[in-house]
Amino acid sequence: MTLRLRIASLAIGCALVTGAATSALSQPQENVAADIAAGAWLVYQHNFVTDEGRVVDNRAGGISHSESQGYGMLMAEAADDRTSFDKIWAWTRANLFVREDGLAAWRWDPAQIPPITDRNNATDGDLLIAWALMRGGQRWSDPALQREARRISLAIAERAIIETRHGLVLLPGVQGFGHNEQSDGPVVNMSYWIFPALMDLGRLSERFPARDLMNSGLTLVRDSRFGPARLPADWLSLSGQVPQPAIGYPSQFGYDAIRVPLYLAWYSRDYPDILEIFATHWKQFGKASMSVVELATATRLSPMPDPGYQAVAALVECSLGRRPDVALLSDFSSQDYYPSTLHVLSLMAIAERYPTCLTDFP
Repeated sequence: MTLRLRIASLAIGCALVTGAATSALSQPQENVAADIAAGAWLVYQHNFVTDEGRVVDNRAGGISHSESQGYGMLMAEAADDRTSFDKIWAWTRANLFVREDGLAAWRWDPAQIPPITDRNNATDGDLLIAWALMRGGQRWSDPALQREARRISLAIAERAIIETRHGLVLLPGVQGFGHNEQSDGPVVNMSYWIFPALMDLGRLSERFPARDLMNSGLTLVRDSRFGPARLPADWLSLSGQVPQPAIGYPSQFGYDAIRVPLYLAWYSRDYPDILEIFATHWKQFGKASMSVVELATATRLSPMPDPGYQAVAALVECSLGRRPDVALLSDFSSQDYYPSTLHVLSLMAIAERYPTCLTDFP
């Protein structure tokens, strides 16, 4: 399968996935981002999803984790690919839901016996799985998927959300991040605030504290602007009056925190004061803009050259009412699991929140 795709071939992919009778090639005013995303899903599925439904993280030695499974389910739902969705969910349920609290073990390694090498959960993975189940239940009118989504979201609420001086927050995992579990605990990761997922799950059950988590997430993002670049750290300590980069983790804006603007822009365009910070920083460096940033001095440490990272910047541009580079967005060149994932998610977000961003410009 060709790995460098352009809008035309991706639109054909959309028709193949959805079974649409008319190719988007003949309907140029339709949602271009949705066509690109659906075609990109075909490539993503080919590269990273096994026949039995395991989503493979090739950058980490071929492991799978709750995050990758949740992302795969989200993409399959967005492409209206029920067959793939069911395969991914079945593998996830059978292999990761081995804990007694209703949450998923986060890491599965095919090279180990047993393959579960860490039974702790990853709360973002649980959120992604629950959100995908909710969306799938709505798309395909399947109440069983809705019930599973509610069950997991309530397990998150009971086990992975705690009260702090900064409000209700998401622990990255049930074990290891609380008040007395790290020297500067609690420690959180802002990229676990999947803003559209939180609000959707709050609508699914009033027992899920979506509004409180939204408030704490937005406040923490605004209060976590470090160094000359004013960017958030991957890992935050909440032990003090104000959040600080967590001890024991690199003080940097890196591969985790790049998801903060992705999730916020996916949720709403109503936070330009936050989103413009990211856009302004990236624009300083042109197409070589994306990189890991050391926060104290704003030193750019390692580049993020893959198109998937640039797709996040394009999504932010759309949220701010500006036209991104369409050719770049439609370049789904061979990438590793993580930038490929960000690429498809960014296209999904544009399709859902800013469907005219790629077409309504002179």
